[in-house]
Amino acid sequence: MLPLCYFNDSRHNEFKRYIPKECETVRTIDLLLVEDHYMLNERLPMTTYFIRNYIEILKECGGMNIEKQMKIYTKREDKYVVRMDRTTPLWDVMKTLWECKYFEPISYGELFTYTTDLYKQNLAPFKDLTYAPKYCVQLKKKAESKEVNKAKCKFIPEHVIFADFECSTDGFHKAFNICYDSEDGSVSESIWGQNCATEFLERLPDKSLIYFHNLSYDINFILRHMTEVKGTPIIKGSRTMQITGLYKGRAIIIKDSYSVINKKLKLFPAMFNLQTGPKEVFPYNYYSSVLLANDNRTGVISEACKFIRDADTFMKNIDSIKGCRIDENHFDLEKYSTFYCKQDVRILREGFVKFRNDILKEFDLNVYDYVSICSIANKLFENRVYFPNGNLYDLSNKPREFISRCIQGGRCMLSDNMKQKSKEKLIADFDAVSLYPSAIARLYTLEGIPKVLKKEMLSTEYLMRHLFDDDQKEPI
Repeated sequence: MLPLCYFNDSRHNEFKRYIPKECETVRTIDLLLVEDHYMLNERLPMTTYFIRNYIEILKECGGMNIEKQMKIYTKREDKYVVRMDRTTPLWDVMKTLWECKYFEPISYGELFTYTTDLYKQNLAPFKDLTYAPKYCVQLKKKAESKEVNKAKCKFIPEHVIFADFECSTDGFHKAFNICYDSEDGSVSESIWGQNCATEFLERLPDKSLIYFHNLSYDINFILRHMTEVKGTPIIKGSRTMQITGLYKGRAIIIKDSYSVINKKLKLFPAMFNLQTGPKEVFPYNYYSSVLLANDNRTGVISEACKFIRDADTFMKNIDSIKGCRIDENHFDLEKYSTFYCKQDVRILREGFVKFRNDILKEFDLNVYDYVSICSIANKLFENRVYFPNGNLYDLSNKPREFISRCIQGGRCMLSDNMKQKSKEKLIADFDAVSLYPSAIARLYTLEGIPKVLKKEMLSTEYLMRHLFDDDQKEPI
């Protein structure tokens, strides 16, 4: 016998039993199914009472052993009652945790970030800073020609695609529509249905570069279907900036356009002088997973109007989109969604391509080759500052690791590094700005290889004696 408990999309708990027709002995295997994950429905040493009253129990029984706290099953005469033989099926534990809202979804971007943060937390302290220059520093070389760079690249995109998902927002977000354009707009397609992500991957040619505006969200619908992720995804904080991988042998690279143009899509028309199209009125909450079950395409106009403010514009848009109105009170969910999704993709494509062309014209840099606006700026510095200098170095190994740990942000400095309170006098907030650009203007940039301070230099007195004056450009 196989009892199977699972949560369905509407969060109603269901229980089904499968019993073989011809079987001499019946062996029972309890399974739990949650979002395509199977688990043994074992009994756990805890009570649902403990889960529901966790905060109160923690406050009143903080000194009690946690295993004992988990066996509390009721409260009598203002005292918690413990039974050490109490157990609860995983099924009931999961239900209770869900009802108490102890579960929070983890995106793929957050998952990658967690592993990198964990690595940083476990870094060992440096015991010795000495290093071998032969292996740790390298003089910056002159920028190579585009032809040489292309020859070295393992992945040269041959197709550039801009895409966007439309998703249900109730419960777990699920993609029901994707629209995409080719770089020149000659291809503009949409895919409808719960399998739109896999169908999109099936259509991608080899060596495709795909842009999403806010990849951290859209990657959740793509990554699970990829055959293989190549290399390390580029993550900054909770933002997924780039992922490279394979789908059925075809190489694809997915990038975040928001990392290059850090503005909302609705600002693109004004920024790049683009046509906006009809005013967007979209009933996002109406497009629920229940409504879209079995790839349903028919919506009720009167019901959709409950989820929008501008009903008149919504009705006009239905009539202006070819084939969208089915009858007096029904409209085509796919055509309405696709119209606005395609409009967003067009604005993304036109704005991004225009930005790329401007950067290519002004700085001779191809935006497609970079992950973020910061990497573009760094390349510009390399071409116009670092390489011409002739005495700047790339670092690796110990010097690079040590310097990377010194990078800090958001620090407020007070004299003597002590907190100070003033009840009688007002405190002036001196916020110095443009310190780094002004330092570059005065000193140009740091040159040479890193030098390890000698033992006699490791004192505040020594460092204070060797501070640069305002007009000083060379160390004493």
